[in-house]
Amino acid sequence: MNLYKLELKRVCKTRMTAILLAIALVLAVVMAYLPVTFIGWTELDASGNKVSYTGLKAIRKRQEQQVSGTITPDVMQEALEAYQRVYRQYDASSINDIPVEVFYKELARYQPLVNNAKEAFADPKTGMAPGVMGLTAEDMQNFYSQLPKRLESVIWLEQDGKPGYEQAQAIAQKKFDAVQKPFTYSFGVSSDAMDYQTLLSLLLTLLCAVIAAPVFASDAQTGAQDIQLCTKNGGLWLAAAKLAAAFSITGAAYLLCGVVWILVTNALFGWESTQTSVQWLFSVTSLLPYTVGQMEWVMLVANFLIFFAEVAFVLMASVWAKNNLTALSVALISVVAPLIVYMVVPGSLGEWLSTLLPAGGIGLSNALLYKMYSFDFLFAGGHAFFQADVLRALAPVKIVLFLALAVWGYRRKMVR
Repeated sequence: MNLYKLELKRVCKTRMTAILLAIALVLAVVMAYLPVTFIGWTELDASGNKVSYTGLKAIRKRQEQQVSGTITPDVMQEALEAYQRVYRQYDASSINDIPVEVFYKELARYQPLVNNAKEAFADPKTGMAPGVMGLTAEDMQNFYSQLPKRLESVIWLEQDGKPGYEQAQAIAQKKFDAVQKPFTYSFGVSSDAMDYQTLLSLLLTLLCAVIAAPVFASDAQTGAQDIQLCTKNGGLWLAAAKLAAAFSITGAAYLLCGVVWILVTNALFGWESTQTSVQWLFSVTSLLPYTVGQMEWVMLVANFLIFFAEVAFVLMASVWAKNNLTALSVALISVVAPLIVYMVVPGSLGEWLSTLLPAGGIGLSNALLYKMYSFDFLFAGGHAFFQADVLRALAPVKIVLFLALAVWGYRRKMVR
């Protein structure tokens, strides 16, 4: 315990660690606030002049006009009828033909509902969505019964011809059956906000990788490690203390910033929106059985496990590195490697490699969030595996593996 406290103090008292932790906390608040600035609202004042709002004022205006609660087929029909009435009034062929103040006054409240209805009734062979005037009241009444058919066509469009396609269909349908219907909705937390949670995860991983990289490498660089290995407590007990201290500091920083992001985001957008079904944010056939609020916490925990796997890899690299520069270089490269591989290596090979790398699931377009709400499958031996499930299942395995390799590497140095 004394060794642990000493190592904890040694890492925490460095100026670099203090600066990085402060940056991480600021980033959590900034990443929560930025999506708020994307929200807009336009209306006519008492004099008939257009007045536009952004940010918190726009959010409150939208919430005053919103449709909220359980979205039944009758509510879907009401939304379509409102859209079609305005379209006829302005002889519109698209939303761009509607005056902006009319859109916000008459249609904004229904926009997610109508957009999802268009997606649900998209052409099964081309994926092209119908226009507003191409939908009917009967379609709205059949909205929820149409969703399994839409899901089947999406999987066919994206995965047909791949070995294991039938299994992918079965997995997707089983997951979607677990989604609670009818959906619930309340305006607030947006898909942009969830994107920023993913970006925050990447930035926190980079910052904490910098903190973890010198844990062992700095002693190797200064020669202190040679002395430590000869002392009574300089063997595995010291290694365990260093590992525990590094995990404690980086883990606490990640969780604190993650919780701050959730609390600030929900306070800004409104806690009512945490009850919204995630299908309104991402895709009408998203396989996630969560509300927005549940999704925020699920992403925090899942990304935390992947983050821990990456920190374990960085600590393993630090054990083997002879200086801080080498450890830091390996750490930073390993964080961005899954994104680079995902973008550069084509096809199934790129998907598998980006998944198997230490930080698989941390990134941008390759991030866990997008794998969870999309329809990405990994294929091997004629079998299909939902990529998000693989990413989450591998994280604990990676943690154990890299910690074992770190201990093994330290033991080898003891023998020498």
